[in-house]
Amino acid sequence: MKRFSALTGVLIAGILNISDPAQSQEKESGGIQIIDAKLGKDVKDRMIVDEDSSFAPESKVFLWLKVIGGTNETVVVIWKQNASVHETKLPIGGSPWRTWASKTAYKSGNWTVTITDNDGKVLKELNFIVQ
Repeated sequence: MKRFSALTGVLIAGILNISDPAQSQEKESGGIQIIDAKLGKDVKDRMIVDEDSSFAPESKVFLWLKVIGGTNETVVVIWKQNASVHETKLPIGGSPWRTWASKTAYKSGNWTVTITDNDGKVLKELNFIVQ
């Protein structure tokens, strides 16, 4: 009788397609998705601190991300200010996943941070100013 009830449970779960909602969303989207992205002055306990879009020269700017999908892949963070470009690769270890990168804002002006997948597809873009 125990075998019958266990088998029935497996069949019902299969028929109802019971699964983790994050995994379902990942399968439907087919890759990495940025759920949230923020700029700030630090990261503590895996969360952004002092969220802002304006920074002082020579200060550190943190980009914090929450992603789903893309487990064992990487996202590429591209920091741009005029002709200056700096890339950082961040591994995705699970789904959902929180990660961050930082850059010293050595130059005044308008900056752009672009997050792409490994194929160069833009997933998110944020702007900030250094003054």
